[in-house]
Amino acid sequence: MDFETGLDSDFVNELTNGKLMSFDNNTPTFKLKNKTKELPDVIGTSLSHFFINDKVKAILKKEITEQEINFLPVKLDIHTFWLVNIVGLLDCFDYKNSEYTTFKNGLPRKIFDIKFIENNIPEIAIFRIKESPIKLFITEKLKNILEEAGVTGVKYSDNMDLTMGI
Repeated sequence: MDFETGLDSDFVNELTNGKLMSFDNNTPTFKLKNKTKELPDVIGTSLSHFFINDKVKAILKKEITEQEINFLPVKLDIHTFWLVNIVGLLDCFDYKNSEYTTFKNGLPRKIFDIKFIENNIPEIAIFRIKESPIKLFITEKLKNILEEAGVTGVKYSDNMDLTMGI
């Protein structure tokens, strides 16, 4: 399912970098293309932002207690969804045990095998890291909760090649 968000690039950048955001009481409406008969519970964009329905919002609000998640109301055509804003970036990248190349400033450029400092990650979490803020990560426990609830529209990947840069 494709759609154009039309979100300002500065807004998208702030969102990706974990800033608390709002639409200032102006709920945007996005037009869907290539609609299916029934919308999935989760609709992602090519920019690793995602929209969820009330079912998934309730699960995240109940299960994720150690992180701040900001739910921004949106309309996808006539349907009410929520743009999920994960506030903050987790400091959990294991520089010692991950395999990566670096930019001149020492930050990871291409990550081939990512390792996390598990003690820095809540047990149930969805998160971004400063070393690769575009990527979304979830804990295995949250993945299991979403699968048990029958949440649709989610694609999981075990591929940890986080190549970024030019």
